[in-house]
Formats: sequence, structure tokens, C-alpha cells
Amino acid sequence: MAYTSGGTNGEAHEKVDVFICGSGSAGLSAATWLARYGVRCKIVDSRSGPLDWGTADGIQTRTTEIFESFGIEDELLREGFHNLEVAFYNPVGKEGAIERTRSVEASYQGLSHLPRLILSQARVHDMLLGAMKRFNGQDVDYGYRVQSVKVDEEKAKDLYAYPVTVVTEKDGRKETFEAKFALVHLLISTRLYNIFLEPLSDFV
Repeated sequence: MAYTSGGTNGEAHEKVDVFICGSGSAGLSAATWLARYGVRCKIVDSRSGPLDWGTADGIQTRTTEIFESFGIEDELLREGFHNLEVAFYNPVGKEGAIERTRSVEASYQGLSHLPRLILSQARVHDMLLGAMKRFNGQDVDYGYRVQSVKVDEEKAKDLYAYPVTVVTEKDGRKETFEAKFALVHLLISTRLYNIFLEPLSDFV
């Protein structure tokens, strides 16, 4: 649930249960899982809209299993190319020719009951966005740039507090969010915090 109130100097100020920075594969998967259980979140991305072209089109068996846990694996299995074999080619001669030198199974037998797939990452994101929408009307807010993330460690001890403060900018306007939990991937001068507000490392 989100609570909106006016800030100083006309700045927007909003309280949210979960704030997710980025609508890449990790951010969308987390948001879809939350939506699956009826938890609304604020998910922002600096892009102007959804991904147009994929940059990681291979889908490992464990990812397919995650889609199954969401209850949305049928569409993925229907549209994805089932990758059963990986072939290796090497140069031969001096004319730029290549030849197939060996092949291996795409995944180990018995590793999973689901296959390894190849499908455009953009299409996979579309599936997650559609699932979020169906589950609880969740959307991504595009055009946001995260300026800073701060965690009040004293407030973090209170389960009902909003210990994370996220400052963003959109269209030249500053917006501040207070969140109970935040999923971010940022290199900051203090620490990197995950969704459980635990310090992971001083460096990424």
C-alpha cells in the first residue's frame, strides 16, 4: 500500500511497503512474486519504457522453474526454443571457413524436469509485466532516476517503520519515497543493502 503526501517546495513524498529500483530481469521477477501474493510495490526504471531488444536471451532451467512457481510457465514453454544441444565450431583453413568440432547437451540429465530455453529477453519481460498486471494491477513507473538510497538502521529494528529513504528525479522534479523494504543494486559510498536490509558488501 502506498501513502502519498506533499513535501516541501512542491516535492512529492510517498510511503510504500516495497521499493524496487530497476525493471530488469531481477526487479521484474521480484515484483511479479510480490504481485503473486497481492503485495503492491513501487518499481521504477530510468528507461522510457519496457525493454525493446534482449541482451540475455538464454533461459536456464532454474529460471524456467521460477516461472513455473509463478504459474506462468506455459506461455514460456510454448514460445521459447527448447535448447537441447550446444554445438562448437572452429576455424578451418585460411578462407574463413568453420567446422563443427563437438557438441554437448545444453543441460545435465536429471538437473530439472523443465528444459533450457532461448527466447528474447524483451519477450520474457513482457510476460512478467503481463503477469504482474493480472495478479494485482502492478505497473512499472518509467523515467525515474534514483539519486540516493539511505537506510536508518535504528528504524530498521521496527517492523512497522519505513527505514529506507529513496530520493528520485523524474522530468526535473524531485520525488522522495520512504519504504519498509527496498531492492536496489547501487554502488554507494556506505553499503549495499538487499531487500532484507542486511549489509552485503562495501563494494560491488
